[in-house]
Amino acid sequence: MELKPGMSAIVTGGASGIGRAISLALAQKGLFVTVLDFSEERGMEVAVLIEKENARFHQDLRIPSSMFIKCDVTNAGDVADGFERHMKTYGSLDICVNSAGIGTPVLFHRDKTDGRSTWRRTIDIDFVAVIECTRLAIQNMRSAKRPGVVINLGSAAGLYPIYADPIYSGSKGSPDTFLMVK
Repeated sequence: MELKPGMSAIVTGGASGIGRAISLALAQKGLFVTVLDFSEERGMEVAVLIEKENARFHQDLRIPSSMFIKCDVTNAGDVADGFERHMKTYGSLDICVNSAGIGTPVLFHRDKTDGRSTWRRTIDIDFVAVIECTRLAIQNMRSAKRPGVVINLGSAAGLYPIYADPIYSGSKGSPDTFLMVK
C-alpha cells in the first residue's frame, strides 16, 4: 500500500516503544493518526508530535490531524469507542497497527494469583486485543468500502519461544497464526 497524505491509521500502544515510532513514521507521510493507549501523558505528547509533523502536509484543517484516545485494549468498550471516534473524525480507516503488548511480570508456574494481573493480562493484551482490533478494523474498512491494511506486531519470541516466559511467547506467536487464516 502506498502511503499518501490524508490517509488515516489507528495505532494501539502508540504512545511508547515501537507503536510510538510507527505513529511518528506514519505522520511523516502525512497520515492522520489515532493513538490508542492507556498512558495519557505519553499519548498526548505523541499526538502533539504527530500534529507538528503533519503541519507540513495539511493546512487549514477543520479536524485534528492526530487524536489520542485513552484506551485499555483489554476493554472492548474502550476499543470500540476508539474506533468509533476515529471513524467519526476521519470517515475511513486505511491502516490499523496492533502494537500494544506486554510481557508476563512473573513466571506463570510460580504465580499464586488467578492470573488476572499477570499471565491472563499478557494474553488479553498480546492476543485477545489483537483479535478485537482486527475485527473492528475489518468491519470499518468494509463499511467505508475502502481497502485497508491490518498490521499485527508479534515478536521473535513467538517464533523462538523464551523458556522463562512461555505465556509471552505463546501470546506473541498467536497473531501470526491468526492472520494465516484466510
